[in-house]
This record gives sequence, structure tokens and C-alpha cells, in this order.
Amino acid sequence: MDINLLKTELESWAAEVGQEHVAIEVSRYFLLLGGGPRVRLHQIEHSGVADWRAINNNRQQIFRWLRGDSRASAQKLQELAPAIQAALPAERRAKLDGDVSMLYLVSIAIREFAAAIIAILLDDRDMSQRLAIANSAMAAMAPVLQLRTTTA
Repeated sequence: MDINLLKTELESWAAEVGQEHVAIEVSRYFLLLGGGPRVRLHQIEHSGVADWRAINNNRQQIFRWLRGDSRASAQKLQELAPAIQAALPAERRAKLDGDVSMLYLVSIAIREFAAAIIAILLDDRDMSQRLAIANSAMAAMAPVLQLRTTTA
């Protein structure tokens, strides 16, 4: 797994949903997967009650390691990698494979066309932009489709 690609996806996800949400999900999966010898993350809830101090501490550590350039940060991030990968949303996780599959491209196209249809139905001012994004998603499938038809 390319650790730099993993870092990029995690940063992008955090920009989208917030570092706190990402830290909660990564912590949860890290603890579910059994932790590790170098990384110490705190339990984020006790008896069903969120421990916001632990969440904040975990968030600070995770993003310090993510942005750090020391050998220790790299080792800790490598140990966190399975939890990060498990915590990522399906679309982001699919991009980590490097080999963009047809199913991935189709899922993106469906999502973008759904957004475009909603924009059209609601007479959204971003309608033309949504249609352009949906068309780009369809165009992204063309090379993969071309490859499949020539090898079939």
C-alpha cells in the first residue's frame, strides 16, 4: 500500500468531514483491530459515553503523525495504516488500490448523475456544473470500456 496515497486520502477526507470525525473512526477501527505496539490511542468512549478528551488527544496524535516527517511518525502511521484503510469510506478506500476498477468508476458516475438529476428537478443554479461533472464521470469510464472491448 502506498502510504503517501493513504495520507492524501485521509487529509482529503478530514477536509471534507472534519478531523474529529476522522479521528473517531480511525481510533475505533484501530482499537477494534487490536491496536499495536508503537501506537497508543485512548478509548474514545466509556459505557457508551463519548470521552471528548480522549477523542481530542487521539485527533492531535493522528494528525501530528500524518503530517510529521520523522522516522517515528512514519512508523506509527504504518502501524495505523490498516485502521485508516478500514475507516475510510468505500469510495476513498477503492482509490487506494491504484487500479481503478470499472465498478468504482460506475459508482462515481451513478453518484454524479443522481446529483445532476436532483439539480435539474430542483432547478438548482448549479445545474450546468452538476451536468458537466456527471459527463466527466462518464468520460472517465471510456478508457476502461475501450480496454475491455479490445481484449474481449
